[in-house]
Amino acid sequence: MISINMTGISAASRDLSVTANNLANARTTGFKRSMASFTEVRSESLDATPGTETGSGTRTAEVRRTSQQGSMDSTDKALDIAVNGAGFFVYGDAKGQTGTDVSYTFSRSGSLTIAANGNLTDTNGSPLLGLPVLNSGGTGGNPQPINLSMAAGGDLSKIQTIGIDSRGIVSVQLADGRVTKVAAVALASFRNDTGLKSASGSALTETDASGPPEFSQPTYNGVGEIKQGALEGANVDLTQEMLHMISAQQAYNGNARAMQTSSEMLRSAIETLSR
Repeated sequence: MISINMTGISAASRDLSVTANNLANARTTGFKRSMASFTEVRSESLDATPGTETGSGTRTAEVRRTSQQGSMDSTDKALDIAVNGAGFFVYGDAKGQTGTDVSYTFSRSGSLTIAANGNLTDTNGSPLLGLPVLNSGGTGGNPQPINLSMAAGGDLSKIQTIGIDSRGIVSVQLADGRVTKVAAVALASFRNDTGLKSASGSALTETDASGPPEFSQPTYNGVGEIKQGALEGANVDLTQEMLHMISAQQAYNGNARAMQTSSEMLRSAIETLSR
């Protein structure tokens, strides 16, 4: 009995941890809440009739990230962008990329800034990756940092406005009125995006379960469009999470009390038999 109560405590503790992480990231841009699901631990008795085995407790079956879209919160800032629909922004390594040693992270957060070298980066300094604009006017090639410096002739102070349209095309208007296309924001899609691994905040990394990323321009190949001047809020409902935490806490306390009672009964039985 004690071992069964211990599985209940372990499951409730895991549930509390997942819920606490949801609450901690309720204001994190682009964060997706997770849910823990549980399954019964069956008896290992070989003599039991199939379908009548006595349960041996519970265990965590999986922790699954939800994919529901968060709210589109208007900021009116040119360097705030959001994905309306499927797909993830692609970020490179803040320390730079060399050769084939490429490190990607994926996120729904598009809160950007301009680094000293002209790259569009997130708050951690990781460059936002895009697809180069070709001479034909289209886009293609491998994702690379979106850099505004070349379009501005090496002088970022010449940039008057930055535009990012629904198809992800990044363009700059210079002081002399010229408008230059820089790149198209790259969006990544996955065979199983719930298989992505959480890194920190809203950042995710590829796993075998997710499969490799497929890069596309926004509005192509099933990915969403870009909204400039907006950020996607976390899809966390504070009231729902607080109610779930109370339920998980009650489950934890109930199993802890049951384990204490079982322990006291066992001790009483041992004392009785030893007399």
